[in-house]
Amino acid sequence: MTAAYDYSELHKLVDRLRPEQADELREHALRLIRGGGGRFRVLRPLDGPATDLGARARELMRAEIGEGDADS
Repeated sequence: MTAAYDYSELHKLVDRLRPEQADELREHALRLIRGGGGRFRVLRPLDGPATDLGARARELMRAEIGEGDADS
């Protein structure tokens, strides 16, 4: 017989998440359960939210050199 794992620390961490973080964690957990998630898989898509400077890099560079809207 094996001892049950103590998940109390994990539960405390989950309780501290913001709603959008909880959604992201849920998606990753589902990938792990379904066997589609590897250890080093990125949780957030690389094109992230528009408020993320990295996600807006192309748009910012085009604006800087005067090439107009990044979505065109």
